[in-house]
Amino acid sequence: MVELVAYVALQRLIDAAEAVEESLMPNEREMLHSLKSKYAAPLDVDPFDTTALEVILRNVEVRKGYDFDPRKDGGRVIDLPRTGDKKA
Repeated sequence: MVELVAYVALQRLIDAAEAVEESLMPNEREMLHSLKSKYAAPLDVDPFDTTALEVILRNVEVRKGYDFDPRKDGGRVIDLPRTGDKKA
């Protein structure tokens, strides 16, 4: 039997994430759409999915204090030197 309280709580997180969708990074937006379609009908909630939405919402709050545009800054790749790649 589906635990409806957890399902409703997850739906509220999905709604909150949709409200700030313009601020989401491309991978966060993809995760949101995936979870929205996964939970279109009531089913048992995976705790990982709840945590993922909570992290997405937290990240949006963290980014508010920075000059960051997800549309142009989201594709940035950080290429750091790897240990052990040095050739003498």
